[in-house]
Amino acid sequence: PASASASASVPPDIRDAVDEHKNSRKRKLSDDNPSVFEGRGSYTIRQNRELVKREDGFSIWRLDLPVCTEDNGGGGDPIVEYRNNHRIIFVEKLNEETSHVLSIGQGIIGSAAEEHKRKRVHWESGSSYLLPCSKGIACGWIHKPATAAADDTENGKSENITSTTTTTSSTTNNAYTEDVVIYSLKASPETLLGMKDKNLDKDVSCWVKLSYELFQQRLAKSSQLQTHDDDGGGQKKENSEDVENEATDDISLTEEESMTMSLIIELAK
Repeated sequence: PASASASASVPPDIRDAVDEHKNSRKRKLSDDNPSVFEGRGSYTIRQNRELVKREDGFSIWRLDLPVCTEDNGGGGDPIVEYRNNHRIIFVEKLNEETSHVLSIGQGIIGSAAEEHKRKRVHWESGSSYLLPCSKGIACGWIHKPATAAADDTENGKSENITSTTTTTSSTTNNAYTEDVVIYSLKASPETLLGMKDKNLDKDVSCWVKLSYELFQQRLAKSSQLQTHDDDGGGQKKENSEDVENEATDDISLTEEESMTMSLIIELAK
C-alpha cells in the first residue's frame, strides 16, 4: 500500500523524533491532567457527548446525562473534563421536579471522599452559566432523581448536597425520567486573545462572533467582581475549601445573555 511505502521512506531518525514528540505530549497531558479514575478497577460511562460545531478555536458540545439510579447500576460514571478552557453551559432540558444535577467532588470518582464532596448545581432549564478557565480543576455532572438526592442529604451521605422542596412522589418511575441535556461552549484564553487581531464582521462566522462577544462580556463582569472582592468589597476566602468552591462554582448569566447563548447554538447547528 502507498501508506506503507511512504512510512518506509521516512528516515529512522526523523521517525524516532516524531514518535518522541508524540510521547512527550502525552506525558505532559498526563502530568497536567491526572486521571480522576486512577485506582479504579473499572468504570462505565453512559453519558453521551457529541461535537456540534468547531471553528476558529471555538467549539460547542452537546451532553446527554441519563438518570443515575440503583436500578441501572448507579447510572455509570460521569464524563470528566479539565477546565483548561473557558466554557458557558446552556441548560436545554432539565425537569427540576424530577431531576437534580450534582457536580463531581474532589478525588477519585466513585470514592467515598469524592461522593461526600459532590454538590447540587441549581441550574434552570433555559438558563446559562459561566465556568471560567481553571487549570487543574476537573468538572463533570451526575443526574440523580430528585427523591434520591434528597434521601442522600437526609442520610448524611453528602453535606454539600442541599435540598429544596421536592414535589416528586416516592412512586415516581425513574425509568421514565428524561435525560438532562446541556450544551457547552468552549474557548481557550489564547483563542480569545487571538480574536483581537481579527475583523469580526469579515473574518469569522456569525456564531463565532457572538460567542467571542459573549465570553468577553461575561469574563469582564467576573473580573470586576473579583477585583471588588480583592479590594475588600467582598468576604475574603480564607481556607482551602472556600477556594475550591470558588474554583468550581458556576456564574449565572442574565436572561438576555442566555437568549444569546441559545441563538449561538441554533446558528451553529
